[in-house]
Amino acid sequence: AWEGSTSYQVLMAYHQVKGKKTEDRTVKFSYKAPGWVRTDVLKGADEGSVAVYDPVADKVYAKYSWMPAAMSFSPSAAIICSLRGDRLYEGSFPSFIGFIDKLLEYGTVSWIDEEIYDGSSCSVIEFINPSPEKTRGVARERWWLDSGTGFPRKIVSYDKSGTLIQKVIFAGLRLNPGFSANHFDI
Repeated sequence: AWEGSTSYQVLMAYHQVKGKKTEDRTVKFSYKAPGWVRTDVLKGADEGSVAVYDPVADKVYAKYSWMPAAMSFSPSAAIICSLRGDRLYEGSFPSFIGFIDKLLEYGTVSWIDEEIYDGSSCSVIEFINPSPEKTRGVARERWWLDSGTGFPRKIVSYDKSGTLIQKVIFAGLRLNPGFSANHFDI
């Protein structure tokens, strides 16, 4: 299903940990090649906010629920990055694949098992990385890949002490959903 997919929309529920801080958020995540991203925050911090990454301008345009108008930001601005410092576009499947390449550069991957997750058959794989300082603190990451689509259904990340640092659940994937012409406008 990766081949021929130029856009998708998916619900992403994530839990992140950094030190003693945690962040829980559910977003409707929209992606269109060559890198357009839109997130609509459905639950959690900044609920009701919308952000769009424009890959041509390399800017994020955000309309927070408490703001009267949209503003533009650098993609690395702390106000629009996740608790762990992830940029808006780093939630896209192409960015996840890029992160896998980085994990493999420093570590290994193993096939764990086939499991049913949320009603779908999934291949479970695990990345082990002995150099977590080079991969945003991720020492071990486990992926549940939908056997039908090849897309992730769940990703769980741990630091070098085995502490959970991130869990992302994906649901309701729609491939090539036919976004309106102004879907990536704010």
